Amino acid sequence: MVDIDHRQRVIKVKLVYYGPAVGGKTTNLKVLFERAAGSRRGQFVSVNSAQERTILCDLLPLRTGGFRGYDLKVQLLAVPGQPMYAATRRVVLKGADGVVFVANSADDRWQENQQSLQEMVTNLLAQQIDASRIPLVFQYNKRDLPAVIELSALSRALNGRHAPEFPAVASSGEGVLETFASILTLTIEDLCRRYVTLQLPPGQTVEAWAKQAVEGMFGGPEPAAPGEDAPAEPPERVEHLKVRVPTADDSGRGGPVGSDARATESLTESYAQASAELGFAVSELREARDLLRVRLDEVHSALELATEDPGQTAVEERLQAILRVLVKAGGASGATLMLFTSEAPQVLALPPLQSDPLSRTSWGASHVEGARGLTAPQIEEAIQSPELAQALRAGTPTFEAVALVPLRSAERLLGLAILYFGPYAALPPSDALVHLGFLSRVLAGPLEAAAAREAASAGDRLKVLSRASAAAVASLLTRLPWELARRQALHLSDVMGPLAGSGVSLEVSSPAIAVLGDAPLLRFAFASLIRQCEADALEKGRIPEVAVRVEQDGDAVRVLVTGGGRSSMTAAPEIGPDLADAELSVVHAIVALHGGVLISGRDAGQTPHFLVELIRA
Repeated sequence: MVDIDHRQRVIKVKLVYYGPAVGGKTTNLKVLFERAAGSRRGQFVSVNSAQERTILCDLLPLRTGGFRGYDLKVQLLAVPGQPMYAATRRVVLKGADGVVFVANSADDRWQENQQSLQEMVTNLLAQQIDASRIPLVFQYNKRDLPAVIELSALSRALNGRHAPEFPAVASSGEGVLETFASILTLTIEDLCRRYVTLQLPPGQTVEAWAKQAVEGMFGGPEPAAPGEDAPAEPPERVEHLKVRVPTADDSGRGGPVGSDARATESLTESYAQASAELGFAVSELREARDLLRVRLDEVHSALELATEDPGQTAVEERLQAILRVLVKAGGASGATLMLFTSEAPQVLALPPLQSDPLSRTSWGASHVEGARGLTAPQIEEAIQSPELAQALRAGTPTFEAVALVPLRSAERLLGLAILYFGPYAALPPSDALVHLGFLSRVLAGPLEAAAAREAASAGDRLKVLSRASAAAVASLLTRLPWELARRQALHLSDVMGPLAGSGVSLEVSSPAIAVLGDAPLLRFAFASLIRQCEADALEKGRIPEVAVRVEQDGDAVRVLVTGGGRSSMTAAPEIGPDLADAELSVVHAIVALHGGVLISGRDAGQTPHFLVELIRA
């Protein structure tokens, strides 16, 4: 059965490839091994006879990259198909979470397929596994042979459960990934039904996760961490480890009979159990070794930053380098750094993020402020708090968890690294949090040096503020006191009125609708959203038509900005850059400053729309 380690945040799933001899079970695992990314596969171990026939099992560990915050490890095993290894097949099925039955399509293997399937059902029952409920996928292999059984005939004879089935030519890779993706999806769906803690949040599906997981394992080189270049050298190659064991067939002597045969079968079963467990132990030791190597490299990178001359690199580059070390160590999807080295907090976002996602809502900004008291890294998941879930899922991309990592010197808090994790990412276990805490203490030195250098050049930066990018303006806004948005009550009809005109219609459900804040900032924010809609229409060669609707919903004020257009134009004019990246980060910062949230999207016709929710005055 599935092994869930909540402390280390690891799930181990066991999938068994079963079927008659020479059906292609080992070939399936070989193809998966050869195609898997180096960091996602473990040591492939086979115990073979001198004739290269599997006599115990083939073991291939894979890592999916994460599920529901856990590191999901998949143990693939292929059983030996020869009749003499029946005891081994029974042992290998112990604790199986899913089964792939690999049938031989050759027309002279009909009987062997049926006998193997019947034996599999018997062995599952012997291991107290319900053969009618365990996730099951059929693969009809060797479809390239000159004489094969019809697929419909194989399906009628073997697939009484109407389980997913795939034709395959495993030797060329055809049908191998499809089979694996299917059994992985069925197995995880089964786990979600049986374990409440593994159920996905609304809007997420196992099918979408499985697609992403398979692409991550087999879809080519893995993407580098945010803000980090791809490694220059390929990962260490993992060879297929083959252990050859002499068998009775190798010497030409017949096997034992009678009581000796029963004793031999019992011994074989014990040996198979020990060998399987030893294979798992070897794989785990190799993973532990690789993890230590990675962490040692991360410590080396942190020490290099700590001993580097502060004037050697620009301040922003130095801060981004600090963030990249923490992102890699935590396995995060993105990160920001809140600097507390001056009177007002400053924000640095590691690309592709343009602003801090938590700070898009007033609750999130207040939560970040409250995290100043942290002394050690802390994980927070969206499922723990509705407010946190709203903050993490409000924008694009969405996240499901954060790790708050304080960076402290001996005297004060210098900064707070906020590591963001996507919907399916594995979250750092307890030992990884300890490692992050150590790195943060090492990195506090270069952070303080960067802060001192930044303070010394503050006067020079004021001279070039007029040339600041939109992303820098967003950072500036997040440094303003949060009380700024409380200055005065504003009627939105007055704020929005100057924006109405040619191509822009304004509808306010009540002239009394008001919010607390700063009129020029709000007007700039809504003007930016309107310009985004106009730019989209012009790109499509249409005359822009933008609708702005303001309505009250309880204690909230909702402003909906919808793009559109009419009649094709003969040529699209020059329209300038898209606001989706830098300038929208300014709008996010302004809305957050007023205690609100901005949600963007497109309808079925790819027309952009923006929803701004503010607090009613």
